[in-house]
Amino acid sequence: MMGCLPSDAQASERSNVSAYDIPTRDKIPVIRGFMAPQEGEGLALDIGIGTGYTTDQVFGDRPTVCVDLHMPNLASYRCRAAAGDGARQRFCVVARASQLPFKREAFRYVLCSEVLEHLEDDDGAVQELTRVLARRGRAVITVPYTGLGLTSFLELFNIKTVHDVPGPEFHVRPGYNERSMETLLHRHELHIERQAYYLRFFTRLMTDVVSVAHLVYQRVVRRRQSWNWADVAADERSIVFRLYTMLFPVLWAACLLDRFLGRMRGFGLVVAARRRGADAAE
Repeated sequence: MMGCLPSDAQASERSNVSAYDIPTRDKIPVIRGFMAPQEGEGLALDIGIGTGYTTDQVFGDRPTVCVDLHMPNLASYRCRAAAGDGARQRFCVVARASQLPFKREAFRYVLCSEVLEHLEDDDGAVQELTRVLARRGRAVITVPYTGLGLTSFLELFNIKTVHDVPGPEFHVRPGYNERSMETLLHRHELHIERQAYYLRFFTRLMTDVVSVAHLVYQRVVRRRQSWNWADVAADERSIVFRLYTMLFPVLWAACLLDRFLGRMRGFGLVVAARRRGADAAE
């Protein structure tokens, strides 16, 4: 396990890179809204935590098991947790989404955000998600949405991103639409209760602008084609990141123009699902 100094953890807590990640900021309110109807006690599971920012924003002080395949991501998150007040109960586990080391029906709340598109065996991951989901529990899944014909404006210019390069962020498939997601979940006894979209036009556009700048930084300055969230978090105290945080309010303000577009679909899909028959069990 990687270690961290208290000062490092405190600085990292104040400048979590995911707090300035446009897609993350955009999807969190939707996820929270889908989780909110679930009341009462219960253990939560977050599959594929990245920096853990979404975990904290969605689950707060609820006891939560954090799963990620990449130890550096978990180690970085543990550093952040060390800077907290100790109120949040977090348990970090290295595991594959398709091989979860937990008992059947152990979790009332399951979050699987931006994970399935990375997996060859998405069937195995959903099967495991269903196995560990409590009978009356709810799972929230977010994925890139393919129903618009493309998942990013960068595709129009044939610009390859980290998702196109072998590594921890590689996308096995571009994403899912409503039908492919429903079919996948239905095979494993889950039914979709609600669905919504995020990353609408202006939010996707601002995300792509940032993505191009980030690609240049990683490939020219860092000399790498592939990276994970821990690699990005390591630059949180760099002058480049500080300049970006100063620019972020302008980018975020541009994203708010999506409010004038009504209910148009976005480039991200969020679904809330439960076990089939759960309503009857209640």
